[in-house]
Amino acid sequence: MTINLADAILKTAGLNEALMRECDIFFCDKPRDTEYSGHGELYSSSFETFAVDGSGGEYVKLEDGSIGYISSEGSVGRVAESMEDLLKFLIHAGCISDFSCKYIYKSDELLSAFCSGYIEKSRKSYNEKGADFDEIRGEIAKKLSLEYNPGKLPEYAKRFYEAASREPLFTCKFGDGDEEFACDGIISDILGLWVNELVGMTRDEILNY
Repeated sequence: MTINLADAILKTAGLNEALMRECDIFFCDKPRDTEYSGHGELYSSSFETFAVDGSGGEYVKLEDGSIGYISSEGSVGRVAESMEDLLKFLIHAGCISDFSCKYIYKSDELLSAFCSGYIEKSRKSYNEKGADFDEIRGEIAKKLSLEYNPGKLPEYAKRFYEAASREPLFTCKFGDGDEEFACDGIISDILGLWVNELVGMTRDEILNY
């Protein structure tokens, strides 16, 4: 990828707004300091904020060049190894939190089933509103010279999981000693009913897979 993706987003009319509407990410005019500081936070890496989401969460560029995320709910972690990986994932997925359940990554088969169900549910939701999921997301990808291929969502999701799990983790903690508190990571052990629905398995079947 030879183009600067952030520059392309800021310079292409309507693209930043489309990304916010479709993928819940809005790029700042220029990098800035985080809003989540000044209360004793100790982050494991220095960073600068380059984008935000609708709830106030921040996408940040870490010192090693990877991409971190600080949610408004208090979770902190790495979400991509590069801007290209982040945007490919978001264009196909739309929301990081939908892919945060660690159990869908227990096997390639589970992840593939989840992603297939996710795409089909997204298409149905758009169709009910008279819109075309693939056309809208594909147009965003085209403007960024990125591939649009829903069949590759399992690959993009796995890259997200591997980035979030890679050592050293991007973390945040408060306090010291017995008073130390660590923020939750991006990957969660919460297994929601919607995960069961998308993979077509019960909770016990997923946990024992």
